[in-house]
Amino acid sequence: MKKRGLLLIILISTVLIGGIMGRFLWKPHPAELLTHGLEKLNQATSFRYSMTQHQWVDGKDRILTQILGEKDGGNTHISGQLVGTEVEMIVAGEGFYLKDPLGKRWVRYPSVPATQEVFLAELNPISSLQFKELGEVMLKGNEKLNGQKVWVLQLQPSVQNQIMEEFWTDFNYTVYLSQKDQTIRRVTIQSKNKAKNEPMTMTLDFSDFGKKITIQPPNL
Repeated sequence: MKKRGLLLIILISTVLIGGIMGRFLWKPHPAELLTHGLEKLNQATSFRYSMTQHQWVDGKDRILTQILGEKDGGNTHISGQLVGTEVEMIVAGEGFYLKDPLGKRWVRYPSVPATQEVFLAELNPISSLQFKELGEVMLKGNEKLNGQKVWVLQLQPSVQNQIMEEFWTDFNYTVYLSQKDQTIRRVTIQSKNKAKNEPMTMTLDFSDFGKKITIQPPNL
């Protein structure tokens, strides 16, 4: 009787240890993980993000873009700097609002002007995450990002972005996905300028997926 009890304890312990070891040793399929993360990002009803773009010009590192953005459905609020110029834009309802960087007054347009459509498209972080082909997606491991466990993926895709294709080449993406909910938390993009072969780096950070974000037209 004692022997049977001992065997039962050994069996249960083996199963438990196997389960724990399997959990720690299990690794996701990189391409499937990335595809799922991109789908969740595209389907997110709301989120906040930051975008920082560095470019080397004549051997010097320059910040081209440094903005904060938030999206709530079809509404968008963007603020920060573009090539050293302060910008703030709001798309809410049927209106487009642009703050004058000198007078600090808001100007309302009934629709997005053609001159601003390009800016809005390029300041949309999802536009930098559209691909013709992913290529090989490699799982580089896992680490902590802002206190959260993330999977780290690396790929050299073929991008589907007109401006990026026209001016940049040799794209190398590093993508950080939350192990908890498989949402994309950070993306770093490295590439080279086609004309001068100088490097460019862009970093995208995402947060507050699905949280309540209120974006309203400014007081004119």
